[in-house]
Amino acid sequence: MQWFFLDLEAEVRELRGSWHTVREIGTRVSYHPLAVRRRPNLRSRFLEDWRALGEGFRGK
Repeated sequence: MQWFFLDLEAEVRELRGSWHTVREIGTRVSYHPLAVRRRPNLRSRFLEDWRALGEGFRGK
């Protein structure tokens, strides 16, 4: 993610929850599925992010 955003300080917890345009690409940040598997408390946020992603595509 830090490479994609060209920002060594970029963090998922700060960037998730909204759309970003990076290199002319509409982007939505979420946790990696393996991170969710290791930390089950992230599951609700992960699912929320994917729901929002789907809504974003339906809106276009």
